[in-house]
This record gives sequence, structure tokens and C-alpha cells, in this order.
Amino acid sequence: MYVPYRQEIDQELNSFSLKVETSRFPKAFLLIKTGEKTCNIFLDKALERVSGREEWIVYNLDSLKRQYRKDFLYLNILSASAPEDVVAYIGYPSGLTAEVKDREGIREVVRLLPRNVSRINSGVAIAFLLGLVVMSFVSTNYFRVFGKYFSLREVLSTRVKENLFMVGKPLDRPNLFFVILLSVMVGIFFLLLENGGFSIIEGSFLFQRGNTFAVYTINFFKTSLIVFGLYVLKFFFLNVVGKLFNLGKVTDLHFFKVVQCSVFFFTLLTTGSLFLYNTYIPLPQSIDNYLFIIFIAFFLFRGILIYFTINRESNVTFLYLFSYLCIAEALPIILGMRFLFL
Repeated sequence: MYVPYRQEIDQELNSFSLKVETSRFPKAFLLIKTGEKTCNIFLDKALERVSGREEWIVYNLDSLKRQYRKDFLYLNILSASAPEDVVAYIGYPSGLTAEVKDREGIREVVRLLPRNVSRINSGVAIAFLLGLVVMSFVSTNYFRVFGKYFSLREVLSTRVKENLFMVGKPLDRPNLFFVILLSVMVGIFFLLLENGGFSIIEGSFLFQRGNTFAVYTINFFKTSLIVFGLYVLKFFFLNVVGKLFNLGKVTDLHFFKVVQCSVFFFTLLTTGSLFLYNTYIPLPQSIDNYLFIIFIAFFLFRGILIYFTINRESNVTFLYLFSYLCIAEALPIILGMRFLFL
């Protein structure tokens, strides 16, 4: 028995544990009613709080999963009360009155309305609708450009002479809409990761904390806006580096292939994440390791594809082009991966 802040043994204290599988109960809450004696409550072997007498304690299981990044936690209670005096429920928010029976058949009325969570506690729906609107708009109004971006054959091709009308104007209206679409897809993907318990943006000072509809929606728009700004800045960064290496229009070709590959890649990732979200399949416990490997493989493949595309369309020596790609492509990727995973 572990007794905090005590050296002597107290025979009156009881210690009992409860295994809580957070991944099995999405959007649920853990409700604990303590007995007549105070309780020391531990989560994951750490003292979380000291409760009062006959107190209701509410824990958001999604928040606990994001905080501890585990599919299950051990709830340990140290108290002078007997184990049967402490009652634990797993419930869902509801505007209706629920009747609950304990082991002795005593009927209690519990109103499951945590104040810090709204009745619509996910912004995934509004993010998906916005992505669907942008996708429908670009596919209807820019059908030819849409085929160039979402055709696997075009993405893997190193011949871009047919696409020069897009390459020569990387920030014109059609291509700009696809940068917006890419930003929305990345925003949806990060939102799904946050909803699944993998914290990427929650710890940053730029984003709000919580799991309400408003917080999710605001964080989604912030993420999309930041991604859009980063891709626009990447275009100007490529132009500056290209002028230093005297590469001219190669930077426009480079930016076009970056957006084309990224749109196709993040659309696949977002589609797969939406499938997991709607089928209630939990994310793997080591999702950060899988994401790191997937991103590294994608960026490496994209860099090789950009190299062969530029090398085919221009007469640039290997060492010159390799140095340009290290500064223009590898350096931003290393900084971004360090920000996301370290």
C-alpha cells in the first residue's frame, strides 16, 4: 500500500483501483461519488486531487486520453471509506434525467450536464462541410486543373510541359484555390488527430484549450489559416532561394509540384482519418511514431520527385540542384518535423 506524505502505517486506510479504458468510451465522462470519508485520488500513479465528503467528481475521458496519451488508465483511490462506499459511473452528456441504481437498489437521480462541455462537442462536422464546399467549388469551376491535381498519374509524372499554364502562374486564382483546399485538408486532419487523443496544437499558445464545439471550430480555422500562410510564404522563400542560385522559373515548377503532391497526400490522409473517426476505431497508442515515419517517407519521395522533375525540365548540375533542394526543401521540413514531434 502506498500512503503519500506519511511514514507510519494507518490500518484504517483502504486502497483500491479501477482500470478505465478511455478508447472504448469516446465522448464519455467518468463520474465518481465519494463516501463519507475524504479520498486521495490518483491517476496514472500520481496524486490528482483530494476529494471532499460525498462529492461528485467528473472527468472527461477524451481529455484524460489526450493528457496521458494512453488507451487505459488506472484510477487509484486511497480512503478510510470501504470500496462499496465509492461509486463510479461512465456516462454521456444528456439533457434528460437518468435514473441510476447502485448495488443495493437505491435509486438516485443523476443529471449528466457538465458545464464546461457544450451539447455539440465536436467541430469535425463544420470542418468536413467546409472542406466539401471547397472541393465541390474547385472541381466544378476548374475541372481541368482538378484533374491535374488529383490524378495519380499526373502526380507521379515528371513531365509538366502540358501544365505550363499552371506552372507559370503559381498564385493565380485556380492554383490559389487549391492551396486553400490543401490548407482545409490539413486543418481537418489535425482536428481529427486532436479528437482522437493525439495532441499537436493544444499545447501551443496560439490555440485554445478544451473540447467544445467552439474551441474545435476556432482551432480548425486557425490551423487552416496558418497552413495557408506557410504555403504562401514558401512560394516567396523559393523565389528568394531560386534567385540566389540563379534558377529562374524553376522555382515556379518546384512550388507547383509541392502543392500538387501535398494536396493528393493530405486528401488521402484525411479520408482515412475520417473513416477511422466514423467507425469509432481508436488511433494506435504510438500514433506519433507512425505519423513521423509516414511524413518522412512522403517528404523524401516528394523531394526525389521534385529533383527529377526539375532535372528533366532544366539543365542544372547535380551538385547545384542538390544544394538548392537542401536549402529550399529539406531545411523547412526539418524545422517543421521538429516543431510537430519534438
